[in-house]
Formats: sequence, structure tokens, C-alpha cells
Amino acid sequence: MGSFLRSFIVSLMMLLNIVVAIFFLACSFAPYMHPEDWWFTGFFGLFFPYLFVVMLFFLFFWIVVKIQFSFFPLIVLLAGLGKAGLHFPVRTSSDFIQDKSSASIRIMTWNIRHFIPFDESNFKPDQMLHQAAIFEQVRKYNPDIICFQEFLSIPEAGSFDPVRVLEKDLGYKFHQFAGTDIFKTKQYSGIAIFSKLPIVSGGVIPYPDHSGGNAENTAYADVVVAEDTVRIYSVHLQSFGFGSREYKRIDDVKAKLDSSMLESKHLLRKMRNTFYWHGIQSDFFERQVDEAPYPSIVVGDLNDVPGSYTYSVIRGDRKDAFLEKGKGLGSTFTSSSSSILRLLPTLRIDYIFHPQEYETIQFIKGANQISDHRFLLADLKLN
Repeated sequence: MGSFLRSFIVSLMMLLNIVVAIFFLACSFAPYMHPEDWWFTGFFGLFFPYLFVVMLFFLFFWIVVKIQFSFFPLIVLLAGLGKAGLHFPVRTSSDFIQDKSSASIRIMTWNIRHFIPFDESNFKPDQMLHQAAIFEQVRKYNPDIICFQEFLSIPEAGSFDPVRVLEKDLGYKFHQFAGTDIFKTKQYSGIAIFSKLPIVSGGVIPYPDHSGGNAENTAYADVVVAEDTVRIYSVHLQSFGFGSREYKRIDDVKAKLDSSMLESKHLLRKMRNTFYWHGIQSDFFERQVDEAPYPSIVVGDLNDVPGSYTYSVIRGDRKDAFLEKGKGLGSTFTSSSSSILRLLPTLRIDYIFHPQEYETIQFIKGANQISDHRFLLADLKLN
């Protein structure tokens, strides 16, 4: 009986190992599968880190139980090892030095959610204390260039308008703003680039009508760095559009079966549509970058994780500053509405990508729970 039970457990574990391996390999190839045709591959990037850990478990399990079987998970892991490196950079940590070298440029990207505090859900752009907390981080790290997503300009606020504060109080004399009026309130929401370095030209790239519903128009600025010019793109691709209904469905695992099925279909439909539009938007954006007359630094909120088609296309052959000098899992998004999503350590959806000829000197992410996104900051140097 003992021999039969052992044989059954070994057979069951091998079956489970094969199933996990199939999904793991599918995740590894997801960046090469366009969501327009293979929309479900958008989910693969979300699950890759966890499948990687499970495959490691199987590797050690077979080493202990039946070592000759360990070659199977080992080969599968090696096949996906390159993609694992997008999630798990391996390096010793080093302290961030706030004093910036004169030979480098410091760039920040931050989705500030219209200056709405982390623990608020209502649209309250008049939260002056919260606005001050964000600008205190800017003052502390003193970046040369800041790229904001979900930025808010309120011209009627006069000297308290965030644009005026950044220009007059913080010394960012140059800016490019891709803002639109919100519900005819004379409050303008969008992407903004602020720079202490001269901006010689800039513009706004609107997404075509066929490319999705709520992606912010991309802003770009041509910035003079020493004797060179570099184009900065700030991007915010389509959000998933989760409201209280969706977050409740994620958290409420005890819902009745009938409502559970209905709500799950609604949630999956939203995710499927967003992954689909990400593919369209990333293709459109990369065509714009290909026409840029200068080397391009691309930053922003992609609303997609490493290992996705979106990440692969928009990063292109550029370096990922987090992979160069970051540490840990690099999560940049913390849900203020879902206790389950808040616990996930793998939601890295904000990025700084720069040309190969630039070197990442140092990198940091900070300001936890000021916005639902953390800011990213990198010092870059032209080799």
C-alpha cells in the first residue's frame, strides 16, 4: 500500500508539474503574442512571477524525491530564465545619494492621481496639504526633469495652480502639458513634463479614435542636455477602469455563486478589453518613437507588467532603469481600494526606459501611499 501511495503521489505531482510548465512556457512567450489576436496572453504576464516560484518548488521537490525527474523543471526554467530577469533583478543594494553629479541628468516619473490622497476615492483636487506633500518630494530629490501622469492644472487657483507652483516656487521654467478640460470645470487633466533644462520643442500625440477609450494623450519634449538633445516621452496607457464594483468583486471571495459568475465575467471583460487596447496603443506609440529625430527616453505608467507585449514593444531596445540599478520586485502600484491587490508585490507598471548609450547611475522608487503609484527616479549619464 505504501508503494502504491508513493507511486500515486509521484504521478500526481508530475501531472501538476506538466500543467504548470505549460502555463509557465506560455507566459514566457506572451511578449511575442499580440493581444489583438491573443488577448488572454495579457493575463500571463500577471502570473509569471508566481509560476516561476512554483516551478522552483517542483525543481527542489524532484531533487529530493526523484532526482532524475528534476531535469524536466530545470529545462523549463532555463527556457523562461530571460523573462524571469525582468521581474527579479539580482544585485546587492546600495544607498541612493541625493546629491546629483553634474555629469548626469535626474529624471522623475510619477502618476499622482490628480492630487487625490491615497486613502480618498473622491475627486478632491483642492487637497492643498496633499499637493504640498507631493511637491515636497520634488523639492527633496530635485530632479532635472519631471514627468507627471494624471496631472492637474487649475488656472483659476492663481498662485496655487500646480503649474505655477512648479514654475515659480520650484524652478521648473520649461514645461509641456497634454491636458484636457474635465467636464467643463476649467480644470485640466493630463500628462505634464516639467524641466529645469531648456525645452527647445515639444508636442502632444493624441491616440487615434480606434485605439481605445481612456489613454491620456502622450506628451513629448526635446530637452537640451549639455551639448546634446534628447526627446522625453511621458506615456499613460489605458487604465483598467476598475471602480468600487470591480474592487469589491476582487475582495469578496465569499460572494454567492450566481452573482460571482456574473461579476467575474464583467471583471474579465474589462481586463480583456484593456489588454486588447494596450496592444493597439503600444504599436501606435512605438511608430511615433521610430520617427523621433533624437535619442528617446520613454517614461510613464503603462498599466502593464514586465513580460507583457506592451512592455516588450514600448521598451524596444532601450534599457530599463529598474533592471539596471533597482532592487527587489519593484512594485510601483498599490491599490487603495482592494485589500488583495494591495498585497501583491509584483505590480510593476511604471517605468523609465533609456537609450543604450546612456548609463543608469542610480535608481530609486519612493513616496509610498502618497499616490496609488510610487514615483521612480533615475540618474542617467551619457557614456
